[in-house]
Amino acid sequence: MSTFVYTNLEDMPNNVILPKQVHGDNIIEIITGNEKLDNCDALITKNRNFSLGIQTADCATICFTDEEKIGIAHVGWRGLCLPLIEKMLTQFDFSKLHLFIGPFNHSFEIKKDFCFDKIQKKFGDKYFIENHGIITFLFKDAMMSLLPENIEVDARNTFEDLSLPSFRRDKTSKRLVTVISFK
Repeated sequence: MSTFVYTNLEDMPNNVILPKQVHGDNIIEIITGNEKLDNCDALITKNRNFSLGIQTADCATICFTDEEKIGIAHVGWRGLCLPLIEKMLTQFDFSKLHLFIGPFNHSFEIKKDFCFDKIQKKFGDKYFIENHGIITFLFKDAMMSLLPENIEVDARNTFEDLSLPSFRRDKTSKRLVTVISFK
């Protein structure tokens, strides 16, 4: 498996398949390359001719491989609360599984609203820190709790690293693209 993170979309190879992401938990298997990619936040394939990509600006990209197939998922707080990670893990041979996580925003402030309620329903209060009325959600810790231990993680935080796009920091329309391929 090879993974690349592109900050300039013009540098990206043209054989990369990108879904039309919606912050959901729908997974599409790429067989021919002509699959409908609407309403999708994760891709898997056994076809060695394709590379799979995900665009992010704070959400996490998780790349999966078990030597037979590759997969990629766009995981924000909604995908985390939906069973996207859990669904992706069932698609791979766990004994051969290798994971890579691209740059993402490790924690962020939230209000006691719909987002808070969904996260609390799944994780309880374990990943919240409240300090002087400000609630911080420890997104990285919550995500890692759902994944096996042997993971390669790009340590860059999109909110803190000014060279990376961050929607929460800048309201930017720029995106990173993380790509996975067989080689």
